[in-house]
Amino acid sequence: MNLERAAMMGKLAEARQKRQRLELKIEGNARLVCQGLNTLLTPAADLEIPLLDEQFDELKTAWAELQVVNSEIARLEKALR
Repeated sequence: MNLERAAMMGKLAEARQKRQRLELKIEGNARLVCQGLNTLLTPAADLEIPLLDEQFDELKTAWAELQVVNSEIARLEKALR
């Protein structure tokens, strides 16, 4: 195996790990936002909208990062074929 291919395989493994971390972060933030907006559990007047807004911003940021990582994974997988 040449060094370039080994380096690409290492980058691919790192990207897959990052994807997994981002997916967990997205799932966690999505769950928190959903629970926080559940008006069956919390009256509308008591919703913590500023906190939920912050969590949703984190969700959007992680989702955007995930799109970049998925593109990088696809590019590396194609190069390694």
